[in-house]
Parts: sequence; C-alpha cells; structure tokens
Amino acid sequence: MAMREAMSASNAVPAAPSASSASSLSSLSSMSPLNAVALAAAFSLAGAIGTLHAQAPVTEKSPSAAANTTAKPPAAAATTAPPGVASATSVATPAKVFVTMGDKPSVMYDAPSTKANKIFIINALTPLELLVRLDKLTKVRDMEGAIGWVENTSLGERRHVQVSSATAEVHANPAANAPLVFEAQRMVVLEVTGTTTDGWLPVKHRDGQAGFIRLSQVWGD
Repeated sequence: MAMREAMSASNAVPAAPSASSASSLSSLSSMSPLNAVALAAAFSLAGAIGTLHAQAPVTEKSPSAAANTTAKPPAAAATTAPPGVASATSVATPAKVFVTMGDKPSVMYDAPSTKANKIFIINALTPLELLVRLDKLTKVRDMEGAIGWVENTSLGERRHVQVSSATAEVHANPAANAPLVFEAQRMVVLEVTGTTTDGWLPVKHRDGQAGFIRLSQVWGD
C-alpha cells in the first residue's frame, strides 16, 4: 500500500505555477524527469493560449459608436467682407436729377394735390431736385432743403443753377487766372449754356453777362 501511494504521488502532475512565483521555477531542477516534463508542457500550453489571445482580431465598433465618431465636414468659408470694404451686393447711389421752374412763379403744395395746403411761392427759373413725378404734380426739393409738390405744367425746359457759396466768380475762360467777368451772390440764378469742362460750368446771367463758374460753387447741376 505504501508503494502504490508513493507511485501515485510520483505520477501526479502538479498545477502550473503563476508567472509571479519565482520559487516554483527555481525548483524545476530538483523535480523528477517526469514531473519536469509535465511542468514544461503546462508552460507551453499557457504560452500558446496567450499568443492566441494576442492575435485575436479587435471587435469592430457598433454602428452607433461609429456614427458618433464620424468626422464633420469643414465649415464653409465666411463670406463677410472685411471692415471698410464695400459688399459685392452694394448698390451705387443714383445721381440726382434736377428740374427748373418755368418763366413764371408757382405755388408749392404740401401734398400731391392743388387742393392741399400752399407752402410758399417758388420764383421763376429756380432749380429744384426731382424726387417723385406723378401725372399732374412733381415732388421736389429746393437748395435750402424745403420739400413740396409743384404742378408739372409750371416746370420749364431750360437748365439753371443757383449760387450756393457766399460769392462766386464768373471768369471769361474755364481757369482761375482768366479775366473776371462778374461776381454772383448766394441764391442768384444762372442759366446753364453748355457742359462742364474740368470742373467749370458755362453760365449766363439774365442780364446777358456770360462766363465760366466753378461747379463746386453752384447747386442744381
């Protein structure tokens, strides 16, 4: 009986030692050849299992997780113009349009009707800025800024301007060193007789004197 117990003990395969147990490894040399072979086989099996785990493919992310990690497209470039630069959609300010009263004075109304309140009487040949034109009346603004309505039949065809500076010199030629023809005071009306040349406008006084005046010194053209 004692011999069978000893043989059973010598044939038993010991459990594989943990990686952290240095004393189990050091005792390998003192074991019997049969026990050493069994222990070596256990270590080989444990290494093979670890290798299989290391080579196993990584599980793919679920659709919801993949959707949350999708890169967002880059934001569109800003289209705002830098400060001080006009936008591409800006509309240029339209040029002013002027009309002139006829040869007779006319009433200015506060509404587009001859039954509206009368504001004042406009002198003949006075230049006016055109604001709105209707069938029978036109909305205008004078050089002083007064706005009202005048009858279309009271407007004339000839172009006139009004002196806007305190005084303005009218020269014989379109040059500051040209001979002086006459001086005109503020609010004086002059008839336009031609087109602008280098900032000078040809004009004529109602008394017959004619010459060139600086465009910057008149209003209505």
